[in-house]
Parts: sequence; C-alpha cells; structure tokens
Amino acid sequence: MTIARPLTPSGDRIARTPTVADKVHARLRQRLLVATWPPGTRLRESELATSFGVSRTPVREAFKQLQQEGLLEAHPTQGVRVRRPGLQEALDAYDVRTELEGMAARLAAERATPRQRASLAALLKRMEMDDPLDEAAQIEADLAFHRRVAELAGNAALLRALDMLEGHVTPVKVVTRDRNASTDTREQHQAVAHAIAVGDGAAAEAAMQRHVQHFRSIVAERFARDPSVGVPS
Repeated sequence: MTIARPLTPSGDRIARTPTVADKVHARLRQRLLVATWPPGTRLRESELATSFGVSRTPVREAFKQLQQEGLLEAHPTQGVRVRRPGLQEALDAYDVRTELEGMAARLAAERATPRQRASLAALLKRMEMDDPLDEAAQIEADLAFHRRVAELAGNAALLRALDMLEGHVTPVKVVTRDRNASTDTREQHQAVAHAIAVGDGAAAEAAMQRHVQHFRSIVAERFARDPSVGVPS
C-alpha cells in the first residue's frame, strides 16, 4: 500500500471525490483483511461487478491496486486469486521489518518535533478507541501507526524501503488480525510511542523490534500449526 506524500502544505490540499473504483477497492480490501475468502480463492470480475452493481472496469482497476498491495495475485491461466503468503516469505519480511522499523522508531525519537510526537500519541489514542471486533479497522489502524512512525523518522530512503515492503507485510497481517486489539499489542505500541515521546532513540528502537519479533513468532507458530493458514483458529 503506497504511502501518500503531500507535495504542498496540508492546508493547500484539495479533497478528491472517491471514484467508483475507489469505493470498490475499499470494499474488497475490507473483505480481504477479514479473510472473507480463503487464500487461493479465485475472484471473478463479472460476479463482483454484479454483486456491487457496477461495471467490470472499476472492479478490474481495484484488482490491479490490490495486487500492488499484495492482497491479490494474478495467474496467466488461473485468473485473480486471494494471495497466500508463504512461511519463508512472511518470516523474511518480518526480519527486514525488525531492522528497518527499529531504525525508523529510533530516528523518530531523535528527530520528531513536539507537535509530531503529540500527533503519534493522538493516533494511538484513537486506535485504542476503535472497535476491537472490527478486525479490518484494526489492521488499518496498525498500518497507520507504523506508517506514522516511519514518517516521523524524516528519512525519505527509509520511508521508500518500508513502502516497498508493505506489499509483503499486509497479506501476512491478515493471519494475525485477531491480535491487533490485544492487550500485549497495545502495550507494545504504547512502549514505542512513549520512547519516541521522551526522545529515547535506543528504547524506541528496542521496543519496536520486540513488537515486530513478537508478531513474527505468532506467524511462525500459526504456519507450523496449519501450513494453509489464512483464518486464525
């Protein structure tokens, strides 16, 4: 999922009216994040277009965007299917995330302004008020938290690297979607945010690395229990 970077001050932004393709994308993404369809399920443009009451064109456009986000994959002979991440791919992604997001947290603690630190705390507070049973919203909130930390790092190269990695991370987050609102996850987010708030780079890096590795262990355990994992038991 590409991180939007404003080219003008926020006060100069012009709101864009969502297109039909945007709305179809949002609806499909929400369903994919809560594993409405098991990994490997083929999705047909015609059926979804009929279900949504739209033409096939916005469905096709949404498919392309969801492929870029790593949630769908296209096969020459099998059509578009729900992507099933492999265990090694998932673990490799988490290993890279551990280093890059740890660095992002450290830089955020060292570089963020007081106002930026306050915005992260406000985001975390909103996350804790979200419905814990809305798993799609919880995934989006978690992605937003990590994205905000990366933005506060103030390193464009690092932000691009994490942006590219997100396509490998998002489908794996579906596997652990039931853990985003858990007490331990919230405590880990709070630890990261607190270290950034007080400007402790070493503590922020360590807290973020523990958080990412915690989820890596959950992914490894669930794949070991069921290699076709897609829906937590």
